[in-house]
Amino acid sequence: MNNGYKNELEFVELFNNKYISDLDNNSKLFLEDLFETKIDNNEIIKSWKNRMNQKTDIFIKYKNYIKNISLKCGNSNSVHCEQIQEFKRYLEKLNIPYKTIDKYVSYHYGYKRDNNGNLIFSEILSAEEYKKIHQEEIDIFNHEINKTRIIIDMIDRFLIRGRNSDYDIDALVSGTIENYVWIKKYDLYDLILSKKCLEFTSPHAACLTIGPKKRNLDGNSKNFKDRYLVVIRWNNIKDEIISFKNAK
Repeated sequence: MNNGYKNELEFVELFNNKYISDLDNNSKLFLEDLFETKIDNNEIIKSWKNRMNQKTDIFIKYKNYIKNISLKCGNSNSVHCEQIQEFKRYLEKLNIPYKTIDKYVSYHYGYKRDNNGNLIFSEILSAEEYKKIHQEEIDIFNHEINKTRIIIDMIDRFLIRGRNSDYDIDALVSGTIENYVWIKKYDLYDLILSKKCLEFTSPHAACLTIGPKKRNLDGNSKNFKDRYLVVIRWNNIKDEIISFKNAK
């Protein structure tokens, strides 16, 4: 059982068939913030796992209200993953110029180029090696996608709604049942947009970095298909949620 799946089941167990008096102080505060009301101790709380592969991992029900919760159990997280061809089509829908999209694709695959600019398919550069040579191209891509409307659209796709749901998450929880923090949907937009001016050498939208799942530099990976997957990562997610909420 992977850590993410185990974490989801533990959160379901934490809340399901419990009264507010059964919960720890942090969980009481979470539910009252989530439902924006004082929780009646005579009302039982329900929780269950989402069987669909969507941004919502678990549901929490109080009275007739159901909230959608996304769970991240680490402090450095992959928050989204999709095929590179699908990601290219998404960028096209955002009206990113083809030449700019190609700059990301070149970084993603990391093929070395000869003196004439032709790709050498037998040689793959590490991310750091690629950036030393082609940082200007990555900067062009970053400049194009770090516009407010694009970042908001990416927040929707990568964190809030995803590609296969008509419903948004209500809150994102980072941590385990012993130690977790949360941030609600609209604060999530504000947090990430507050990082808009970050200067990363990697492809990124605000604090969300973009890159291949694995580069397979030696050609011996058992998961060769990972190099065709685009992964969105949010490093220090828990710390950034804490800092944002403290600042409020």
